[in-house]
Amino acid sequence: MALFKKKGKGTPTEEIMKVCGKKLSCVTERKNGEEIILGRSGGVSVVGKELVIVCDAKEVFRCQLDGCVVATLMSGNGCDIKGVSNGEKRHIVANYSRLK
Repeated sequence: MALFKKKGKGTPTEEIMKVCGKKLSCVTERKNGEEIILGRSGGVSVVGKELVIVCDAKEVFRCQLDGCVVATLMSGNGCDIKGVSNGEKRHIVANYSRLK
């Protein structure tokens, strides 16, 4: 009999769903110590078992929910997303839009 449950990798789906539907003002990717702007004015959604970010009417990031790590920024005005997209580990920072 086990006393403790084994923690799964990544953020629970319930936590990821809190980010779903948020409007974004800017999405950047951290790569080799630099931040590259992927797009502006977009949104976050969950499609099936994948997290998808669309900016400027094009997909800029897609990863499986299993193993995806989503954390709210300390300022509360965005989120930090880490996941595997196209076989590559990626680190995305998405800033929420102030527009409702």
